[in-house]
Order: sequence, then C-alpha cells, then structure tokens
Amino acid sequence: MKPKPIRAFARGLAVLAALNRVGSASALTVATSTGVPRATVYRLLQTLVEEGYVGRGAADDQFHLRLKVRVLADGFEDEQWVTSVAAPALLALTERISWPCDLSTPDGTAMVIRETTHPVAPLSIDRNMVGQRLPMFASAAGLAYLSFVPSPDRAALLDLLSRSDDPNDALARDPSQVSQLVAATRRRGYGLRQAGQIWPHTGAIALPVRVERRIIGCVGAIWMARVVTSREGVARCLEPLRETRARIEQELTRRKPA
Repeated sequence: MKPKPIRAFARGLAVLAALNRVGSASALTVATSTGVPRATVYRLLQTLVEEGYVGRGAADDQFHLRLKVRVLADGFEDEQWVTSVAAPALLALTERISWPCDLSTPDGTAMVIRETTHPVAPLSIDRNMVGQRLPMFASAAGLAYLSFVPSPDRAALLDLLSRSDDPNDALARDPSQVSQLVAATRRRGYGLRQAGQIWPHTGAIALPVRVERRIIGCVGAIWMARVVTSREGVARCLEPLRETRARIEQELTRRKPA
C-alpha cells in the first residue's frame, strides 16, 4: 500500500520554495503565491524561524531564507542571506543618521532592494521599497556596482545594457560617457545621485559591499533632495555608511561557510 504524503511537510516545502523565488516576502504574499491558507503559512514561517531556516526583517516584517538553508541544497544564493546580516546594521545606521538606508544586490541588468529601513526611518517619504528595481545608470547603487565590479564583469554587463530597450539603460550605448561616469565614480569612491527623473524628490549615496574581493551588493543612504544638497548628504552619510559597510562585510566573512 502506497504511504499517504504528509500534507504539512509539503506545505512547508512550498513556503521555502516561495521564499527561494522572491528572496523576501510577507506571510500574505507567501500565502497568495502558494495557495496555502495565511494562518497556516504564518505557523509554518514561525516554525522555520525557530528552527533557524528563515529570518524575519526587523524593519518591514518580511521573511527571508537564512544561511542554514545551505545544508538543504547547494543552490542557495548569497543574496538571500545577506539580508539577515544587513538588517540590524541598517537599522543602527538609520538610528544614527535618521535617513532611510537600503541593501541592494544585482539582478540581471538592475539592482534590487533586498533590505530597507524606509518603513521605520524618521525622515523617509517612501515606504514600499523592498523588491524595487534600481536602474544601473539612474541609481547610486547601480553606479557603485557598475563602477567597482571587475572590468570583465563590467564589460559583460554593459553589453547587456546596450541591448536593452529600457530608456534608463540607453547610456550604455555611449562608451565615452560611460567611461567618464565610471572614472568619476571610482575617483569619489561611491555612487551618487541627486534627484533625477525617476526619484526627483530624493538623493542617495551607495558603497559596494565585498566578500573575498567579490562585490555582492551595495549599501546606501537616501535623503530628501529639496532640503539636502548632494554635498551635505555626502558629508552626513559617507563616514557612517563606510562603518556600516565594514560591519556587514566582517559579519558576512565570519558567517561564510568554509
């Protein structure tokens, strides 16, 4: 006689698979994507949190996979556990500067916000930022990533961007301007944006985050452009941001499996 499948176990796997697809999500989002009742999803997520397979964002109540998932499958990606390290560091940074802060990672030809303090930052005017895609040329995080990745990776990324039909990627078809932009960003040591077409109300600064010489993402701070100039924003945020990046890099290196 064929044994009956364990429905609760199957639902738990569905929850893990859903988080693996999206990186981080609320209980409601997981319930919607899996078809599992929300109350059941919440109990499953709480169990997975207690067992150490899932973490819960302190700023936005989003759930995400943790490093322990690596013992289940080799396919677990770094960016899915970076958030568990970044969240407390970003919260501490926001408590220090009052402005919202983000951790973003590369996703194809854009950066994607994986962790943010927008919901809790005293001076934030945006809220639903997790999962937002940031164009490479129109965002501080994109400029920081593009400028500091190794040259072969930059060349490959620029080739993809040059074939994109997104107007935000059109600059990739002008190698001279790209070279000047990359050189200026590298001289500064950080990506910088003040207003712009997509987010005219804010300015931002971003630094690349490295683990073993590999850039895995960018950490940034955001201010209101109408009251803070780019010079003032850099003066207020750069050093605290550098310290936060160092904290994240040290913790990621310590946690990384041998």
